[in-house]
Amino acid sequence: SSSTTAAPAMYTKTVTSEFARIEMLLKLVGTPPVLLMDVFKSNWPNGSAADLQTVMNLKGMKRNDQQSMLEKLGLEHQSGAAPAASINEQIDFLSERSSDVAAKVNSDLTQMRQKVDAFRMSFR
Repeated sequence: SSSTTAAPAMYTKTVTSEFARIEMLLKLVGTPPVLLMDVFKSNWPNGSAADLQTVMNLKGMKRNDQQSMLEKLGLEHQSGAAPAASINEQIDFLSERSSDVAAKVNSDLTQMRQKVDAFRMSFR
């Protein structure tokens, strides 16, 4: 017999939230450079210069074009290390969150196993 287990709500919420962020990033990377500033401002209103620069790097835009776009947006040009730091911070944050979710799932599964074992023992 096969059984289906629903994912915990916290896990589902986290995955949905992170997929929305990934989807937004992909939309920005696929946006033509002419429209990038407007799409960036509307989709990522709290986005920093490092965030925009990361998107432009992913798009493969030239440094000169990146600098002019940052100036038009009124943001400072960041060195190459800043976007990497921002990305590393996001990766660390996601790793911590996924560890929290995994620990919660493991804890819930352990509790369920204990209850099932106790239930089985009651019939022996």
